[in-house]
Amino acid sequence: MREVKVRRRSDTGEQSVVRMKAGRNGIVEATYRMDVTEFRVFFTMLTMISPDDVTFCEYEIRVADIMRLFDLSRDGRSYEIIKEAAERLVNKTLVLYHTREDGRRYRTVIPFLTSTTTQIDDVRGESIRVTFHPELKPFLLQLRSEYLEFDVKNLARVQSQYSIRLYMMLRHMMNLKRFTVRYTLERLREIFEIGEKEYPLYGNFKQKVLLRACNDLNETTNIHIDQVEEERSNRKVVAIVFHVSEQKRPLPSARKSAKAEGDAEAEPTLTVVQRKVPVVAVSNDSSLEPVIDELFPLIQKYVSRQVLQDWLVLYPKEQVRIAIRHTLKQLSQGVAIKNVGGYLHKMMATSLPLSFEKPEPKPAEQTKQKELEKARKAEQQQEEKRLEEQTHQQFKQALQTLINHPEWAPQVEAHLRKGLFGHFYKKELTLAENLKNPALVGPFFQIMQTLMPAIFSSSERPE
Repeated sequence: MREVKVRRRSDTGEQSVVRMKAGRNGIVEATYRMDVTEFRVFFTMLTMISPDDVTFCEYEIRVADIMRLFDLSRDGRSYEIIKEAAERLVNKTLVLYHTREDGRRYRTVIPFLTSTTTQIDDVRGESIRVTFHPELKPFLLQLRSEYLEFDVKNLARVQSQYSIRLYMMLRHMMNLKRFTVRYTLERLREIFEIGEKEYPLYGNFKQKVLLRACNDLNETTNIHIDQVEEERSNRKVVAIVFHVSEQKRPLPSARKSAKAEGDAEAEPTLTVVQRKVPVVAVSNDSSLEPVIDELFPLIQKYVSRQVLQDWLVLYPKEQVRIAIRHTLKQLSQGVAIKNVGGYLHKMMATSLPLSFEKPEPKPAEQTKQKELEKARKAEQQQEEKRLEEQTHQQFKQALQTLINHPEWAPQVEAHLRKGLFGHFYKKELTLAENLKNPALVGPFFQIMQTLMPAIFSSSERPE
């Protein structure tokens, strides 16, 4: 498309499909907030971008453009509402967290717009001119891979900013043929730009943000969220799994007279199920980013960056590497794997041998290796038995010392209640009963060594 200084929707055939960079380093999952009107202005601007554009121009938005695009009823304040929303966008920014070549984590802040222009003597007040910030070029122009494309008319009746963000996230996954989508709760808060002080209790976040957005999408868009699954660890919700499917068109019962954002909502009808998980998933561990940058290019055709990150949280890094190498080797050898993403997920939870990475040993070498392995196991078992006996003796000695010094009990109990292993300490049990739990032996040794170093001076303290 030829370069122009000012572009109107009529210049592009009034298209309604928009494109934007997706993925963890794209607009779809960046951190920012817009209200519904600001989103409508932003999306209208996006419909005016051509796939062939290499630079931005000034975009002229008319009130009638937004009214038609989002099927809105016009009132006397339409122009003022749109103008105010466009002017607010000048002060809006998106935030990206990423790892650069030096291996360090960075936080990049990019404004959405550089300017808005309105004609002072325009009595009718029909149009406003807006300009994208140049730093958004890699996110909106010349997109060739990992981008989201959708028709904004599917969001015509959506009433919540969180509904719009969730739609974009799930739509991208569905375009990749993924209909089960998992986000940690922390990651959702980060994307929605909801801080710790806003909806601090999960119950409030669930009712005011999560379920409201899900029901909104079910009632008004071409996405249907069939089920929301809560992953819990130690009774705390740590992640949300969305089970989604297509709707050919918005439901006939779309809320044409929906309440304004913030009004009371009807009781949600969405099915919510709970599932326990063995560990707490931590999504913002910066130490994982270099590993993700290393491994993601190998499997980006099969899973999202978020899925890889979840694997690295749940499983040891080397186990993830082995599972990926094994799967890619299977593919390179012509093994037919119908669902590569699902196969990868299965391999993550499988203890894979390292033998596939090494040449097959000769028979004589195999015999020798078996003998060495047998001897090694016997030595290992002997050492484990020795350490077990040593630990048992040290535990008895430490316990007797605590009995001889009852004044130490409060300090020992306080130590066992805190830290990583604190959740193993049961308040309803006595200190002696709690010490029968093997998980508390390590912390018990730690505090007793501080109180009575002589107990462990004769040998190495067990792990």
